[in-house]
Amino acid sequence: MTQYVFDNADTRTKTRFAALAAFDPASHVALTAAGVAPGWTCWEVGGGDGSIGHWLSEQVGVGGSVLVTDIDPRWIPVPDRPGLTVRRHDVVTDELPGGTFDLIHARLVLIHLPDRQAVLDRLISALKPGGRLVVEEFDLRHPLTPRTADPHHVATFDAVHAPLLRLLESRRVGATWAGALPDTFVARGLQDVRVDTTTALWRGGSEEIQLHRANVEQLAEPLAAAGVSPQTLAAFYALLEDPSFAVWSYPLVSVTGTRG
Repeated sequence: MTQYVFDNADTRTKTRFAALAAFDPASHVALTAAGVAPGWTCWEVGGGDGSIGHWLSEQVGVGGSVLVTDIDPRWIPVPDRPGLTVRRHDVVTDELPGGTFDLIHARLVLIHLPDRQAVLDRLISALKPGGRLVVEEFDLRHPLTPRTADPHHVATFDAVHAPLLRLLESRRVGATWAGALPDTFVARGLQDVRVDTTTALWRGGSEEIQLHRANVEQLAEPLAAAGVSPQTLAAFYALLEDPSFAVWSYPLVSVTGTRG
């Protein structure tokens, strides 16, 4: 089974999903722009907590269908709508679902997969001619602290965030994958490629900024092994609760293309 850096079995997953819900409206915009409509057949890859899959089900209506898959679907509620199906599935190694799709959506999935290029090819092959692929990823290497930020705040944040990024990259997370996606879509022959980017300013104490805490807490042991001290971690956690601190979210890059 494919191994992810952030294991869904961890109790902090719920905090992560709550923070990522801030990006649901941006995903709705990207999917609406892709043309999702009543009667469509959709595949939501890496369904997370099921929020996007449920929204898609509302858009396609009783005449459509939505398949939500995840390597660990424990956080996805039991489907309560006709045409909405949840299935355990490893997009890297398992056979593709039968049939072809009008729309395939993956948010913050391929960035974690060393075989992301091959997975992208698999997703394209599962589209109908004229089907739409929407892939959304964080640009992890985009600067987060505002230019006007308190220098002490910047130093405290970077003392943990910089080693975190190095750790993620050492585990083959695609920190710059989002920026390469538009050209990658074009190179694969996808047409009408559209790119949108969403970012927001997160304040200390907000639900969204807890994404950083959840990520760091889950990787605290390897960060300690990399030299991040308990005092440095404590200062970082305190900063995330300080309402005078602000940091940009990772930009979410939403890329849409159409199979010819």
